[in-house]
Amino acid sequence: MRRTSGSPPNKFSLTTKTGVAMLTITREFVFSAAHRLHQNKLSFQENRALYGKCCNLHGHTYRLRVSVAGATGASGMIIHFADLKKTVNDEIISRYDQKFLNDLPEFADMPVTAENMVCRIFRVLEASLAAMDIQLKAVTLFETPTSWATMTCDA
Repeated sequence: MRRTSGSPPNKFSLTTKTGVAMLTITREFVFSAAHRLHQNKLSFQENRALYGKCCNLHGHTYRLRVSVAGATGASGMIIHFADLKKTVNDEIISRYDQKFLNDLPEFADMPVTAENMVCRIFRVLEASLAAMDIQLKAVTLFETPTSWATMTCDA
């Protein structure tokens, strides 16, 4: 394998027999929060028909996986895991942990679904990590051990 020419400076990729491989690292986080699925414009009965029992107040122990890519520097790392942890804790965990998510301004006009949450988390982390020349590749949010949403960057 060899490093491909013309690769963007913030990516480390290798040409393989089957295509281009990219180096990523992933860190997992856990936080607990409560929410209820509902839309303000709908009646209780309409919300109940749309969301079932999830229209009632309930909580989750969420698992969040964040994957990033970038060039390895002299340290041999894309980013120190401690720096990734600090960024995610500062930007996401401190905001969502032990909170009623429906009270947060970013969810004022939308239901607090795993899909909406992962989109919001991705946008926030993408901006923070880009300032460090790190590319956010994927964010996965587990609402339960068997249910999750993922947002990826294919670029």
